[in-house]
Amino acid sequence: MTPDPAPRRAIDANVILRYLLADVPDQLEAARSVIDSDEPLGLTAIVLAEVAWTLSGPNYRIGRAIVAQQLVDLLNRRNIVAVGFDAAEATISLMACRASEGAPGLGDALVAACARSFGVADIYSFDERFGRTGLARIAPDVTGRR
Repeated sequence: MTPDPAPRRAIDANVILRYLLADVPDQLEAARSVIDSDEPLGLTAIVLAEVAWTLSGPNYRIGRAIVAQQLVDLLNRRNIVAVGFDAAEATISLMACRASEGAPGLGDALVAACARSFGVADIYSFDERFGRTGLARIAPDVTGRR
């Protein structure tokens, strides 16, 4: 659901991370005042990917299913507006990441969501697991022939 009017401001990964991690008290309060407001906030797929990588990466090691759910919850906030991608596509892709087996990675899921947002159904990739995202993987020809 897109709020009206359109967002005049976007939100960066570091604000979302302080909000989700609650690890820096003064920044947490500031992040809450922005994210919990009624102000429409633009959110890009790059910011979602940064948040996903940070939370699931070596410093925090939060499980993929938990991170996916946090991102879905963020996307479904009334004041969050997807910028450059369809929030419904991202939600579908991220929900698939919650499976315990055969789930796509968070980054691949967001790549697929952005592609599907613009009608793209196929992707060139050497990653044989990319099909888990719902995009049809096409292996580039390593012999150089088309």
